[in-house]
Amino acid sequence: MARFADDTIEQVRERADIVEVIGAHVRLRRSGRNFIGLCPFHNEKTPSFSVNPERGFFHCFGCGAGGTVFNFIMKVEGLSFPEAIESLARRYGIRLPERGEGGGVSAERNELFRTNQVAAEFFSHVLWNTPDGAAARDYLKSRGVSAETARAFMLGYAPARPAALARALEKRGLAERGLKLGLLKRENEGAPYDSFRARVTFPIRDAQGRVVAFGGRILENRQPKYLNSPESPLYSKARTLYGLYEARQAIAQSDRVIVVEGYFDVIALWQAGFRETVASCGTSLTVEQLRALGRYSRNVMACFDGDEAGRKASLRALEVFLEAGLLGRGIFIPEGFDPDTLMAKRGAAAMEELIAASELLIDYFLREQAREAKGSVEGRARAAERVAAALQRVANPFEMDLLARKAADVLGVGEDTLRRAARRRGAVLRRAIAPVVSPGDAASKAEFGLLAIALLRPELREELRARCAGEDFADNGLGLLFEEACRLSPGESCEALISERLTPEQRGRLSELALAPAFDNADTAARMAADFVAALERRRRRREIDENKRALSEAANRSDPAAAQAVVALRRGSKSNDSAEK
Repeated sequence: MARFADDTIEQVRERADIVEVIGAHVRLRRSGRNFIGLCPFHNEKTPSFSVNPERGFFHCFGCGAGGTVFNFIMKVEGLSFPEAIESLARRYGIRLPERGEGGGVSAERNELFRTNQVAAEFFSHVLWNTPDGAAARDYLKSRGVSAETARAFMLGYAPARPAALARALEKRGLAERGLKLGLLKRENEGAPYDSFRARVTFPIRDAQGRVVAFGGRILENRQPKYLNSPESPLYSKARTLYGLYEARQAIAQSDRVIVVEGYFDVIALWQAGFRETVASCGTSLTVEQLRALGRYSRNVMACFDGDEAGRKASLRALEVFLEAGLLGRGIFIPEGFDPDTLMAKRGAAAMEELIAASELLIDYFLREQAREAKGSVEGRARAAERVAAALQRVANPFEMDLLARKAADVLGVGEDTLRRAARRRGAVLRRAIAPVVSPGDAASKAEFGLLAIALLRPELREELRARCAGEDFADNGLGLLFEEACRLSPGESCEALISERLTPEQRGRLSELALAPAFDNADTAARMAADFVAALERRRRRREIDENKRALSEAANRSDPAAAQAVVALRRGSKSNDSAEK
């Protein structure tokens, strides 16, 4: 295994954006959920090289090369796995612990969290207890934010002085960590100065309540209006939701989540009683954010502008919801308002009405497809193809059944035809996956498939351990890897297993699976795992049948009564196993 701890490997992986790293060597362009380009490892004229930023894998469908960001650096720079970690760590300014330096990364992360906490408390003190915060207190009052709400969200104020926070962090020996987190800046080796100045500050907390980043809103009417922390070892915009910590209890009680865009939108709705509200952090909703919300509630409602642009945005969001295994509902805010101003001018009752009128995004999608079809045969056929493409992403079979009926009725097409089209698209995906899993018979494919699920779907590891063991594998090497993968906790890194224990050919097969949509959904992966376990069980039964037949043959050549009785018993057992096999 690698000489670096799992925390170290995971920290480097989180910081080393795979699209950015590979983009330094390959011209990439977005294509749906992936980025594509010409493979750097073999000559080609048509792009067959794909990068999936959500799962952190690359794969070339031409030469079969694939793996994680570490494998790319290993291959392109000719490095070992530890050397690849060191190369990426240097590129992203990450200090690596020396061999035998226990707990270095965990201690460092704790110090980074402490730095953010100190900054949040500093900003809060300035807001409530100093003359510098007077203008910010007036501003929050003008926005309708009560002191109770402001304290609940740890709102603060960054004074206009250039190095107020810098001095506070220097006194505690945290200035260097403040630089790493983007709280401070430094030019030309000069003294550090504050990134946030003359701004209301919004601490962004993770689900455990730890401050991972900050947003800042300027008081004057000048640009940029908002300033946000950069990506850091603690903070990824694509994975983080503002207000999640404050909303968790309300989400559990109401079994729903309201997703908005801005900090003040969250605060205004929270204060009005809609405490199950969160916001994306300066980005469009991502699959990772929605999957995180899906662990709290499957009833996720996103707010969109009620104008044409907002309606189109809801259609784009539908694909992200389906990729995350959610249907999603749309709340359409009247034109000229956002949730914050709606609360200020119309009150909570107006929001309740909009929530009551919310609709499934896929319902709106179906209506739009029917409208665009315009009743023509050709238009309806094209619309049906688009609907079938959406339906094949729906993992829940009951949701799929209900939606297929509704879609057939809305489009005026045959329900069976629509279902077959959706299944055909799914079959194309399965055919694309099947040769990747492993060459050979179904059981051989199942062995690699189970290992892939153990590596790619950490939440299924306990279930896999309960259903099969490494001793069930004919390939002893894969069996041992499967056992090791299943013993990893969901938070432990599997990068070392992938990079040091899998062959290049196996890494290629794994990366192709990682890019396949089927592995994005836990329910689909669980069903695949059940099929793979069943394949191993069928192989075990076939082996028992073969052994019985050999024993029957040996017993038939004996003339003693005991041998005859054994023949009868073995025949019965063989027939029973034959029936079970069928």
